[in-house]
Amino acid sequence: MEPLTRAEKLKVLASMGIELPQDTKLLEEVLDKRLRNALDAAQEKEHTQRPLLDLPAWPRVNAGDIHSTARPLLDAVKRGNMHEALQNMQAASLGVSAAPELFADPFIDLRQTHMSLANILDKGFMWCTIQDPDRETSAINLRFLKVYKLDDKTPAMVLLYRSLTRENAMDGIRWCQDQIANNPKNMRGVSMNISATALEQKLLLKLLEMNRKILPPDFQPQRRRYEEQYRASVLLPIGPLGFEAISKLTHDTGCEVCGKSGTSRCSQCQSATYCSPACQKIDWPHHKPTCRSLKGGRWSTVTFRPTMPGMENMYSANINRYTSTTRIRDIPTMGPGDPSVPHPDVHGHRPFLIKLQLGHNNMAVYDRQRSFSQVYIVRQDDPAVFADLAAEMAGPRGGFGGLKMYRWAKRTGDWELSICVDRRPETDIRW
Repeated sequence: MEPLTRAEKLKVLASMGIELPQDTKLLEEVLDKRLRNALDAAQEKEHTQRPLLDLPAWPRVNAGDIHSTARPLLDAVKRGNMHEALQNMQAASLGVSAAPELFADPFIDLRQTHMSLANILDKGFMWCTIQDPDRETSAINLRFLKVYKLDDKTPAMVLLYRSLTRENAMDGIRWCQDQIANNPKNMRGVSMNISATALEQKLLLKLLEMNRKILPPDFQPQRRRYEEQYRASVLLPIGPLGFEAISKLTHDTGCEVCGKSGTSRCSQCQSATYCSPACQKIDWPHHKPTCRSLKGGRWSTVTFRPTMPGMENMYSANINRYTSTTRIRDIPTMGPGDPSVPHPDVHGHRPFLIKLQLGHNNMAVYDRQRSFSQVYIVRQDDPAVFADLAAEMAGPRGGFGGLKMYRWAKRTGDWELSICVDRRPETDIRW
């Protein structure tokens, strides 16, 4: 099967929350690296550092065993975030289905397929076929070898797979016939075929190729008849990207045009990085609104605090719509802010977008990269500046019911920000 095209990579990234212009000039290797990093983040690969084959097996649920403490694989591979959970709750309250439309979003489709695979394993079967909806052009045959337990929430499915097209379709048919003939379970009423578009199959094959590195280089699985050309890989639970992952994948990406290491910035606003004058010229039509929104703006310097007034000795945690519902109990709490330890300045002299949200006599402030977590502008520290920001928030350049707004800012000190008060960012807010 042919690999993902450039347009398909952009579509997949957009479905994961990382939108890039269709005419982006990013180099192919830069675009591919961004997709690989996104897929790694979606699988939370940081949990796979231990040698996989040394881990215990995932405790399987036996049919009819109501006293089993094992967790069904289908439940274990489900991943979601607060936004999806809220959507499901709203759908349930209205008595409608919350199931996403099939074959519309390649990343959602991939997650749905993974849950279908887990369901097949829960029913006691160890193989299946993934085919295009018309069952005419392409397929992927899978046979599961073993399911390992990375932790209580994370199973890892080790499997053999092969991509098939019309040219080698008979090889796939013979393999399926052999699986049916040697399967000890009654298959009546059970479908061993999962429908997936060509794009979803390409995405799954890319993910499986990436995950081959999780297995030891000398791993030699026992192959059965017709499996000489099957490759070994691993499937991990796949979920929506978290806030930190999206921020990392959209921050400090080099030249705005091609992705190469940037050596210069726009002299007018300092907010865009380029590798050459040629790339800067190409990007000017796109960058012009942002540049002009920064030029001539009225900037005010404000002091911020590490914690909300009255909560100096309390603990807190940041939760937003990107927060994973699977690991919500694992979110680290933040201790009392220490004004003697400033937040690191990752932006330097470069302007960056911040979100300001109005509270009671304070405003919560954070940037998309959460480089200074969440800090607070307090009314009593500078009543005039606070009133100015609140008025902008309530005015025509604010929006959101007068409760929040986005603005450009610069770090001017350990506990200071300079905010462009009267210029609404003329750029996409991919928050």
